[in-house]
Amino acid sequence: MSNRTKKILKIITIILVVVFVGLLIYNLFFKKKTPVIPTAPGEEVIISDEFAPEVKDRLIALTEEAVLGAGLKGDSSIIYVAWDGQINTIDFDGDKNQKIGAVPGERTGEVKISANGGLIGLKQTLPSGAVRRVVFDAEKKNLRSLPQNTEDLSFDPEGKNIIISLAETGVGALTALDADGLKQTRLTTTKIPDLVLEWFSPNIVALKTKPSGLAYGLLYVLDTKTKKISRVIGSTYGLTASFSPSGNRILYTKTDSDGRDLELNVLNRDKKTELNLNIMSLPEKCAWSQDNRTLFCGAINTESDPVMPDDYYKDKIESSGEDIVRINLDTGQTQKLIGGFMNVSKPFLAPDESYLFFVNKKDGRLYRLTL
Repeated sequence: MSNRTKKILKIITIILVVVFVGLLIYNLFFKKKTPVIPTAPGEEVIISDEFAPEVKDRLIALTEEAVLGAGLKGDSSIIYVAWDGQINTIDFDGDKNQKIGAVPGERTGEVKISANGGLIGLKQTLPSGAVRRVVFDAEKKNLRSLPQNTEDLSFDPEGKNIIISLAETGVGALTALDADGLKQTRLTTTKIPDLVLEWFSPNIVALKTKPSGLAYGLLYVLDTKTKKISRVIGSTYGLTASFSPSGNRILYTKTDSDGRDLELNVLNRDKKTELNLNIMSLPEKCAWSQDNRTLFCGAINTESDPVMPDDYYKDKIESSGEDIVRINLDTGQTQKLIGGFMNVSKPFLAPDESYLFFVNKKDGRLYRLTL
């Protein structure tokens, strides 16, 4: 091999090394990272921006990070809990991002936010395996723990009071707390197991059993003034529910005893009538308009007949994506707004209902849809 050839090979080798090192530095320090979502062992996370061009004009991601829960904070801001426990506020354009607090790094499995965004309830799993509930006050920037035997919580519509369910021997004790936790009022006890609470009007709290398509569910309401519990829906498989802002309509699901043939219905409590919405969805995938006449839902596109809501919670549904639809409850008309590879979770509307916000469980980010 001639000296000239050796020099050429040496130069090529040096160039390749420089290029390799450059690419390594770029990927380590400069390349924009896809947000990482913490998962349980064996749990798969799909990150995707697969939306059609016409969808992208109306749908934007407000966060780069994964979000565990979000809600309105006043008339023009959003408060959210990030996957790492940071609590932030942003405006409706995703700007003016401000950190206002943080919660300890234990795994958070559930987030509930008051209607005014002033209080945030979190369910956390400690390293020991024990579960605790805490409340973060967004105004006072403080965090306090609820009693160790707290099973669930909900905030009143004004965000001033909390109702909690306490596990006691053979019963659940329903107790009201003020936001500071200084005043406690025991309301009643109940033998209804595994309660899920929803304080949807000033004096009325929904009491729901944990949903499963393989066990029948119950829905009751508690009047916090009279302390009377009344049955609304009973012995219904696959039962999940949410109340309209006025409380006169209930969005609920039911299945057969095998958890199949899901129906999403709206019960008009005043007229004693029901409307089948004919979409594959769940109440927690829908948002109510303030006039109680319109729903915005994430409708699952699937050819399978899953066990609901169990398979949805376990992320076992084979789906080609979802459509976001607007449903007029007076006419029964359903209008598709957009479709894409997404999983709508806990949507909520801007005060003027010009935007729909939701967490996309496919990538964990918070999105805004222009209506």
